[in-house]
Amino acid sequence: MRRALRWLRGAALALGYPLVIALAAGLLFVTFRLGMASLAPVPTEADPDRLQAKQEYLESIGPAPAGAPNFVVVFFDDLGWGDLSVQGNALIDTPHIDRVAGEGLRFTNFYSASPVCTPSRAAMLTGRYPPRAGVSAHVYFPDESWMGLARRAAGVGNELPRDEILLPEVLRSAGYATGMVGKWHLGGMEGHRPRDFGFDSYFGVLWSNDMTPLDLIRDDAVILADARPTGWGERDEEQPLGPGGIDQTTLTQQYTDEAIAFLESSKRADRPFFLYLAHSFPHVPHYPSREHAGESAGGRYGDVVEDLDRSTGAVLAALDRLGLAGDTLVVITSDNGADYGGSPGPLRGRKGEVLEGGQRVPAIVRWPGRVPPGAVTDAMAMNIDLFATFLALAGMALPSDREIDGRDLTPLLTAGGASPHEQLFYFPVVGALPEAVRNDGFKLLRASGDAGRDRPHLTRLGADAESHDLRAKHPGVAAELEAALAAKRAEFESNPRGWR
Repeated sequence: MRRALRWLRGAALALGYPLVIALAAGLLFVTFRLGMASLAPVPTEADPDRLQAKQEYLESIGPAPAGAPNFVVVFFDDLGWGDLSVQGNALIDTPHIDRVAGEGLRFTNFYSASPVCTPSRAAMLTGRYPPRAGVSAHVYFPDESWMGLARRAAGVGNELPRDEILLPEVLRSAGYATGMVGKWHLGGMEGHRPRDFGFDSYFGVLWSNDMTPLDLIRDDAVILADARPTGWGERDEEQPLGPGGIDQTTLTQQYTDEAIAFLESSKRADRPFFLYLAHSFPHVPHYPSREHAGESAGGRYGDVVEDLDRSTGAVLAALDRLGLAGDTLVVITSDNGADYGGSPGPLRGRKGEVLEGGQRVPAIVRWPGRVPPGAVTDAMAMNIDLFATFLALAGMALPSDREIDGRDLTPLLTAGGASPHEQLFYFPVVGALPEAVRNDGFKLLRASGDAGRDRPHLTRLGADAESHDLRAKHPGVAAELEAALAAKRAEFESNPRGWR
């Protein structure tokens, strides 16, 4: 009852009491109609046979060979394609990330697997398109929030199924130290948190920084409980929920300190390592550090991004100081395209859309001595490729009981050349079937979304911002991509989780 009252008070502050009363009544009606006696969380069901296959696969993993690299993934939240100065931003200065691009390979056609965060993160850590991991209904929410309750009432999963195989589980089986710092957003229930999916250590928050309750967690313990009202969360830093939560002006620095501490401990232990640094920013609300607030020509949003740039510089400097840089592959990217305050650059669309601005994101890879410095590639790739790439570099076979959609990027990283993909598919925020497909030069949207003219739309990527429909000009290309999209939709309809 206390939790419900906290939720009602928080929602009322955000929305006004009449609307909250209507929402509460609707939720109670839905709950009654579904015959639910309780809203206690029930975990997403896992397939027992796949759980067994997962266990057998992990037990089959041998030690990583000598010379296998360390891995660091710096993962920003809602960073747009055009938010970095190396990508052409004239207001936001990111000298540290620019320097990393000069020391490694920068992608101009790299994609998140979804235009929103939960499915994109699930895809990156599993190497599978989001619906394969059971994520096809927007993003997860705290079970205490009204959206968490609504997902339960509707029978929609709110955590990653245990039968999924995640990158840290595989690497830990091969002897890697695995550490995560930052935002998880793949479930908050016991048994579905970072340390339940292969991370030796964890420091961060389970949810987006606009959700409540937003507790700060170390390993499995809450070290700072969010005492603010539970409801819609905090979308606007100019209208905060008040005291009693995390001081988000310190969050990026806390993450940075924890990431460096993990690198130092891995160096002392003399073990290969995987660090997943999943920043909470520049997702809303935007809280720059107090020390540098107001410095960026890009406003408050620019302040936040420049904080992230300084953080990246500090982590890379730690690798250099510890003598680990030459043995460490670093990937810098974002979970989806630009949201509030961010820039998609020359691309059409934003977060939440299968247009390029929603899913094409910055991506930079540094590995001194292996990845040529100052290289740029327009070959298409996606965050699902990190799973296959890291496993190949660590000398491990892929799981054989499930479809792995990602491909090994090692030849592209080290020698350049073409993409390992003939096509990439785009999945909507809500829905288990792809809505768009691209090849090396063209992209086909299944439907334009325009009222009264809702029809397929073919565009030539790089020629315009997905403006002109070229189906009549290139009927052969349109037919080829329409057939590929239809075949992939049929595949997901018949076998949505991709079991073999």
